[in-house]
Amino acid sequence: MNKFGIQLIALLAACVILFIIAQNLIAEHAVPSLGEFMASSTEQGASSTEKEVSSTENATNATSSLNLLTPNSLLLTSISVPAGVIHAEIADTDASREQGLSDRASLPADNGMLFVFDTPGQYGFWMKDMRFPLDMVWINADKTVAGVTKDILPSTYPSIFPPPSSISYVLEINAGSAEKFGLVSGAIVDFTLPSK
Repeated sequence: MNKFGIQLIALLAACVILFIIAQNLIAEHAVPSLGEFMASSTEQGASSTEKEVSSTENATNATSSLNLLTPNSLLLTSISVPAGVIHAEIADTDASREQGLSDRASLPADNGMLFVFDTPGQYGFWMKDMRFPLDMVWINADKTVAGVTKDILPSTYPSIFPPPSSISYVLEINAGSAEKFGLVSGAIVDFTLPSK
């Protein structure tokens, strides 16, 4: 093996060791995860970069409750559902979809997270780093509920929950909320995605 090959192996070994150390520090909460770091570093600028909530009669309440929920500048929307309105953060990037609601202690009542995909597909979800149970509402491109997976416990990780068909959106809400809001297969929901 030549000198370059040895240096490359040493560099890769050092990277692996640093990665393992970083993961252990994050797991022990000795240092913040990248998502927590980004959230804290953008907290002061969040109010200037947040987009307006789509206009509904509850827009003011939606903004105030979601500002407490979203220190990391995610976009916001209000979702009209058969039995009320759900105020939701929008996860429409790879990073925000990967983070989702992970590492949060709880989710305020009548709030959720709407995962938005660029193209319809069979997107599976899991409960990695979740601390509370969820209902997952699978939504088609035409904003019709394709199905609901209820009462998913954090202990189900690493199981992956697939949608019943190709979907464009997934709404994560507190366990038991799908029934409360009348979210069943065939129900129609309505929301406007704010421009980025």
